[in-house]
Amino acid sequence: MSTVRILVLGIILSLTTQISAKEQIYEKLDQLFYDQVKKLESGNLEERIQAADYLKFVSSKLAVRPLLKALKGNVNVPKSEENSPTLKFTIAQALGAMESDIAGPGMLEEFKKISATVQEGDYPSFSSPEGYNLVIAAGEIIRNVGLLPYTKENQEAIVNALNHPNFYVRASAADGLKNLNRKDVLSQLNSAIDKEKNPFAKVAILNAIVFINRIANQKFYDMCAFLKDESPLVRYRTSIAVGEVDLKAGEYSLREALLVEHDKMVREQIKKDLASVTGFKMPANLPLFLKD
Repeated sequence: MSTVRILVLGIILSLTTQISAKEQIYEKLDQLFYDQVKKLESGNLEERIQAADYLKFVSSKLAVRPLLKALKGNVNVPKSEENSPTLKFTIAQALGAMESDIAGPGMLEEFKKISATVQEGDYPSFSSPEGYNLVIAAGEIIRNVGLLPYTKENQEAIVNALNHPNFYVRASAADGLKNLNRKDVLSQLNSAIDKEKNPFAKVAILNAIVFINRIANQKFYDMCAFLKDESPLVRYRTSIAVGEVDLKAGEYSLREALLVEHDKMVREQIKKDLASVTGFKMPANLPLFLKD
């Protein structure tokens, strides 16, 4: 056998081995995926939440329909673990991460059902013994609808949620419009800020306006002013907003806030957002090899 033939056969054998190894990896990943879908459908609450979190991580659109089914929960047994607000919260994040247009109708249907049970005086619970409550679940669903591909129905539903009686749902709707990132919603956001009384929701609405405009105008400084609010929750949310819009003009306000902030959680958030605002960033027009 000639040297050339031996080399060719060696290359073919090597490629065959590599293809076989890749097929085995894909098979294992497929099996892992279906294992998580099974846990999402029939596991205990902890397994369901972990499965939804895993599916969010892999962001496979194959999981959209199983996630939508799980989001509906068990309508026949209201107190079932399948209806856990924490599970709905996690599923909403997973669906948002997948950015699939087929997720919109199912998410809006569930939001309509849940948000109807949320009253004006209900407060978001982040650490109750049962986990998150329905206020947070409803908020997370409408917030993540904004991450889906644009449809008129999605946008209208989020805009309508700006009028919900509950301040946290209104704030989440503002986040949804920020995620949507369309200038044609600015008129609705400006109308909402004019009539909004709740500081937390005000910050979220201002955050959406500033994020879409991307300029340090009066609305930006109005938002920064909430770093002086009496509520630690509002100051925390404001810090996130200033860090998120990532305008250099926010540095002064964050530094001033840090000088007087005594709440540990808020202080840590301000430090994090200050680092984001002041961090070194590569110019957008640099050659690709300099960005790596």
